[in-house]
Amino acid sequence: MSRMKILSIAAVWLGVLMLLVGLGVGIWGGWIAYWHFAALSTGRSAEFDNPLFQLAGAGALLGLGGFLAGLGVGLPKPKPATEASTGKPAA
Repeated sequence: MSRMKILSIAAVWLGVLMLLVGLGVGIWGGWIAYWHFAALSTGRSAEFDNPLFQLAGAGALLGLGGFLAGLGVGLPKPKPATEASTGKPAA
């Protein structure tokens, strides 16, 4: 297996993994933000974490994961050895 093929597969898997983790972190930050809104809308006071870091981290993970997955899918496919060495298509 060529190095480009291995790099392509690794980029796709790493990108998909980062997309899934980013989605999970985004849902977690959204849940915190939802409870902020719920507490404010009822007029009660509650202590909550700041969801800014979770939401910013989720955006960064989703962006980088999408980039890596797209990069892995879009990498050029290696030519077969016979075609690469002779310059003519294999029969």
